[in-house]
Amino acid sequence: MTASVLNHIRKNGYGIFKDFYDPFTIERYSELCDYHMTPFEFTNSDGEKIKVRSGKNLAKTTRDFDEFFADPRLVSIYESILQPISLWGMKLSDTSFKNVVPGMRARALHRDDDIYPQLARERPFTANALLALDPFSEAVGSTTVVPGSHLWECEIDQDQETISIEMKPGDLLILDGRTWHGHGLNTSEDKRRRAINVYYCDGWCQPGHGPRCGMSEDEYAKVPEALKRFI
Repeated sequence: MTASVLNHIRKNGYGIFKDFYDPFTIERYSELCDYHMTPFEFTNSDGEKIKVRSGKNLAKTTRDFDEFFADPRLVSIYESILQPISLWGMKLSDTSFKNVVPGMRARALHRDDDIYPQLARERPFTANALLALDPFSEAVGSTTVVPGSHLWECEIDQDQETISIEMKPGDLLILDGRTWHGHGLNTSEDKRRRAINVYYCDGWCQPGHGPRCGMSEDEYAKVPEALKRFI
């Protein structure tokens, strides 16, 4: 499975690892997600500010998802995408919940790598993954991607044709950091679209939440060794 996913990422800029976790694990993560989510302000499709339950910098705030963040299969995929040099390695940059609720505004196309200076290069600076806790479909504002855009050296065109990712709970979407992506509008009446997001970057890049994900010495001491080597 890993080899076929990597081949798809190299060609298209994204790949889907089917059944990355079993239903039992996803049910547990779903319950933990609801437990840890707190209200954040977002904008709906009418431009109004709304409160949506979400979560940021999970690696700092809870130890409940460490197994996923340092999963050897995920780490192996990220190493294949980023090909980090031994001197710098790679770092955990951001961990969060995504929760697209009915009426939430669509997100414009963007590149994760654009938070760092754009340089002509053969490999990305970042790689991103979304673990589906709910079904992904166009109707619930699924992630949208422009296949092959990771190979383009041009400004993002918001009118570029996209595809909407289809996944079931337990599937994992992996994105090359150069790939153009966003998400659509959730047009359902009562369905949310949740995912756990984990984002790695090259070791020489500044992680999204700063050194050690903003942890204190006491917080850092509680991190398992499997994850600590990326923090």
